[in-house]
Amino acid sequence: MRGSIYCAYRTTGAAVARDSFILIVMWGRISNLAENAKDIIEAADHKLDGNDSQKEGWDDDDLQFEDEPTTIMDTKHQAQNKANSYPKIVTVSAPGKVLIAGGYLVLEKPNQGVVLAAEGCRFHTTVTFQPPYSSSSAAAAADQSLGTGGGHVIGNAIDASWESIPLDVYSPQFDRVFSYYLSYSIANYEEDGTTDHYNEPLVKLQPRKRAHESNIFVEKSLLLVLAYIHQSLGPIIFHERLQYNSRHTGSGDGHHHRRVALAIKLRADNDFYSQITHLKERALDLTPQNLNKLEPFLPCPKNERGEVVVNKTGMGSSAALVTSIVGALLQFFGIIALPSDLSRTMDDNVGSLDVNCSDINKNNNNNNCEALRIAHNLSQICHCHAQGKVGSGFDVSSAVYGSHVYTRFSKGIINDFLEGITLSTNKDEDGLQLSKALSIQLMRLVNNTEWDCTVRPVSLPPGLELLMADVCGGSESPSMARKILEWKKKKRKVGFMDDYYWKDLKRCNNKIERLLIDQFTSQAFLDGLHRDGSMIISTRTAEQWKKPMPSSHYEFEGSSWDVGEKLFGLRMAFLECRQNLKGMGNAAHVPVEPDAQSFLADETMKLPGVVAAGAPGAGGYDALFVIYVKGADTDDGRSDLVRDQIGNLWREMSDRNDQVVVCPLSVRAACAGSGLVTSKLDW
Repeated sequence: MRGSIYCAYRTTGAAVARDSFILIVMWGRISNLAENAKDIIEAADHKLDGNDSQKEGWDDDDLQFEDEPTTIMDTKHQAQNKANSYPKIVTVSAPGKVLIAGGYLVLEKPNQGVVLAAEGCRFHTTVTFQPPYSSSSAAAAADQSLGTGGGHVIGNAIDASWESIPLDVYSPQFDRVFSYYLSYSIANYEEDGTTDHYNEPLVKLQPRKRAHESNIFVEKSLLLVLAYIHQSLGPIIFHERLQYNSRHTGSGDGHHHRRVALAIKLRADNDFYSQITHLKERALDLTPQNLNKLEPFLPCPKNERGEVVVNKTGMGSSAALVTSIVGALLQFFGIIALPSDLSRTMDDNVGSLDVNCSDINKNNNNNNCEALRIAHNLSQICHCHAQGKVGSGFDVSSAVYGSHVYTRFSKGIINDFLEGITLSTNKDEDGLQLSKALSIQLMRLVNNTEWDCTVRPVSLPPGLELLMADVCGGSESPSMARKILEWKKKKRKVGFMDDYYWKDLKRCNNKIERLLIDQFTSQAFLDGLHRDGSMIISTRTAEQWKKPMPSSHYEFEGSSWDVGEKLFGLRMAFLECRQNLKGMGNAAHVPVEPDAQSFLADETMKLPGVVAAGAPGAGGYDALFVIYVKGADTDDGRSDLVRDQIGNLWREMSDRNDQVVVCPLSVRAACAGSGLVTSKLDW
């Protein structure tokens, strides 16, 4: 992008004074850390003041501190007051996504994908301290007296060098509470100058009950992000953060306190999951206006056996979930400071910045950019670990940075770590654990500035809108992608040359990117779309855009005819993409654009104001995206005439065909920079 600025990713190298490290090294194994951090610090001050000679002889290389970040390490004086500065509650949200161009190609470098973040479709994670969850009164009584969290506790016994705290994950929309023990080492393994203990566990996540229902995306993300935080802060500050609230919210004589749990609440905006059942239960038609009437955070429906029925809409819920968990915990522990949702604009923070995940322009000191970089890297690792494979990463990238043109990172950046954690991490009755050695490797990997993915901001111009359809059917993107890549690997001859569809898709995708970033950002185009879009262009079909149209602008550039021709060019680029994707799918025997989806998209594109329609991402049966020119406002500005007409068409098609149900979503396209943010959403 001409005139754009590259966001600097600065590595946080070791620069803290030796005294700060000595304090942590000498006192990491004090057995009474669960009491008051003030006593520890005062004792450490006395010890250091009277024994300066003990500082001699330590070798930084032996202690392996040279690569550890120091911008988040506290001096002994800062540590005493740090707990007071922590927020009591943090909520962070991450958006869903729509990949409108680059399906399949984005899996391979250097191919690009155009991904739009979803406004009004966000995953929210709230972190605070709460009493431990108990499912019965008897368990609650046990929790009061023993601090066990109720039920039959499983897991290893904790020795004097370990501490633990209950950890509860609340998922009200799934009617679930996942209860764990977070156990962690309070010992400094480096204090003897050896690495003998590096293969021993540093953090454990253990179910509190035998009857435990696992969620791998939640559990594996929690394990990695908490291990990263522990390794970054060190055992004293990590422990102080978890125990401070327990000491200051309890009652009694100062020695016996009611135990609290680290509590995490997960909430997803409605558009991540199908709302067809909720609309039908309320006897409401499947229209955009009626979707706006639904209350937020609706629970997933249940079947006759009382089991939760989850019908996803393809908006990237797993990536948004993982990213919001990572961001919320990093924010809660003071590792990063994310931008606020109140400050998000196109010109704020990374909204106007190109981001190269390598260490370009290291002298740039943009705190938000650094926070997002750390959140991005850690979220990509967590998501890949939970999936069991290294995907393209565009969904996580969109959850962090908002709408953009994306080029993936090289798989080799995180492959070795993922292979190591797979070999060493046990998942059984004792839960998950991560060793000290892997925690160090994780921290260095997250803080590494050599990630080679690229993020180039893009947005739909004002006057163009996004509408998504939830189409009943469903497809599995990983298996479809695997089959397409297997087909490509065989290098079948199709068309008139090898890999014809693949190569032509590159050309079409690049054309879409150039139109959105170059032509659609010119002032003449923006002025013309603003002036004539809703009253003139939106009332005509795309075929009519090629002909002269009335306009109050008397020069061709920026006139309704000029704007219409440029929109028609975007339409043709999307049609070419559809043709290539469908042809490639047919050649590989994969339903990338099934005939039913082709019919739905073609009928939608006949409507006035519609620029393009197609199956997003990997394609399949479950979703459709539409880009259209915004019409005159309806429903007090919550909808518009073109949106309403599309919704009416889909309702009529659903009424005529019992096998197909098409429901619009309320989601719209978010601007660049509308990614990972904090919010004021309370518990």
